[in-house]
This record gives sequence, structure tokens and C-alpha cells, in this order.
Amino acid sequence: MIELQDLHKSFGTQKVLDGLDLQIPKGKITVIIGRSGEGKSVLLKTLIGLIAPDAGKVWVAGQDLFALSEQDQLTLRKKFGMLFQNAALFDSMNVYD
Repeated sequence: MIELQDLHKSFGTQKVLDGLDLQIPKGKITVIIGRSGEGKSVLLKTLIGLIAPDAGKVWVAGQDLFALSEQDQLTLRKKFGMLFQNAALFDSMNVYD
């Protein structure tokens, strides 16, 4: 199961995620939809540990994602897949990552 608890993320004065609570049961397909700039990509990057939230918790399979070591985050991240509408690069990663 994936659980987000009171998730907050801002960039400067722009609030992107503001107290988001979400539970995604194991084995369920979940679709995130919304207009451009409403935080979908930020949510997904936070959910896999590429962006740390300003506040709140991200639980994946009973583990607090941001309490894990970097190596354990990488191991967990390998279990996720993301598909973007257009080709996308992770600005937080380098070629080695």
C-alpha cells in the first residue's frame, strides 16, 4: 500500500501540494489527472522519493520513504514505473542515476 499523509510541497510562494491525504491499496491501478501545473508530476516525484515534501509523510509498503537510507530508497524506487505524455527527464538526476 502507498499512503500519503498531510503532504505539503511549495516552490517559493507557489503551493503545489497542500495537505494531501491519499491511500492506494496494493494491486490497484490509480490514475492521477488534472490540468497543467496542478502538481501531478510533483506528486509522482514525491511518491518515489525524487522530491522531498516540505511536510507530511510518504509510506510505501509500510515504510516511511524519507526515513530510509538513500540505498534503500533506490531499491524501492526500482519497483515503480512512470509514463509521461511527452519525453521527460528528471532534472534531479544525472546520467549515472
